[in-house]
Amino acid sequence: MRRMLLIALACAAVAWPATALAQSSDPTPGKVVQMVEQVNARLDAAGSPVRLTEAWLFTVGRGVDPYRRLRLGVRWYKNQVTYLLDESDYAPTLLPAAEVDAALDAGYQTWNTVRQSSLRATRTPDGGGNYDVLDAIVLDGAGNCVDIVDTTAETLISYDPATGSFEIAPAADIVFGGWIDPAYFSNCLGSEFIIGVTWVFSSDDGNLDNYPDLVYAEQFFNPAFAWTTTDAVYLDYDAPVDIETIAVHENGHALGLGHFGGPNLRQPFKLQPNYRVFDPEAVMNPYYLGGEKRALFPTDKAAIKTLYARP
Repeated sequence: MRRMLLIALACAAVAWPATALAQSSDPTPGKVVQMVEQVNARLDAAGSPVRLTEAWLFTVGRGVDPYRRLRLGVRWYKNQVTYLLDESDYAPTLLPAAEVDAALDAGYQTWNTVRQSSLRATRTPDGGGNYDVLDAIVLDGAGNCVDIVDTTAETLISYDPATGSFEIAPAADIVFGGWIDPAYFSNCLGSEFIIGVTWVFSSDDGNLDNYPDLVYAEQFFNPAFAWTTTDAVYLDYDAPVDIETIAVHENGHALGLGHFGGPNLRQPFKLQPNYRVFDPEAVMNPYYLGGEKRALFPTDKAAIKTLYARP
């Protein structure tokens, strides 16, 4: 049975305390904070227990700290989750659709191969509808993005224009919305260097496992980058971005994992003796350095097994 996410869209933004979200190294962190706070203010106004609790931004070069309201993280309240790939939005990659689809799907199957994890993701067919909710670009009179909520999404099961409140019944637990307008990343999220974003919704700890329940996630990629399935080059920012590498990383977020490993704001950017930047190395390292990083490292496997250890 799907959980309903009751979201109230207020006519004006409601100011939340700045301390509600983690600080960020992003030069314009206020954009993402603004979007998260607006969605959560609407949820709060509706009396919903659901909150947009994480916004994971995967970037090139020095990464950004995560936007997280819950320091201890979240986890799915069930062991079987579904994901949907919006096949209509593969075209901006300029690659054959079948090639893109295979790379994206492999990004989920990689996590399914961890045998000691009880969590499994199963694909739901794309029916061709408009299923994603956080993919809009709403501008003010000056051309500034002020909202990302798409009130035309087919997953809305009720909508009240007078109050702005609505309910959604997600088409899948995780919806990959594809490649959307680059202005979404540069204008609405505040940085042209964002390759992809995963939005994570959670609610109260309904199953009493001491974790807030992860209930829904949406993902989007930036077509301003060149994308590939074959010829990404490590430490070459001019080379195309590897689809499967980004998918594996973002899907880790959709399953409940955060960023892992340095360097961070207090560590200089430098190559380790093994010619790597991160220590320890992981798929879930905080930013993309080019090339292919598709296979899970021991740290990634340990993280997913910690969250979903088999009884």
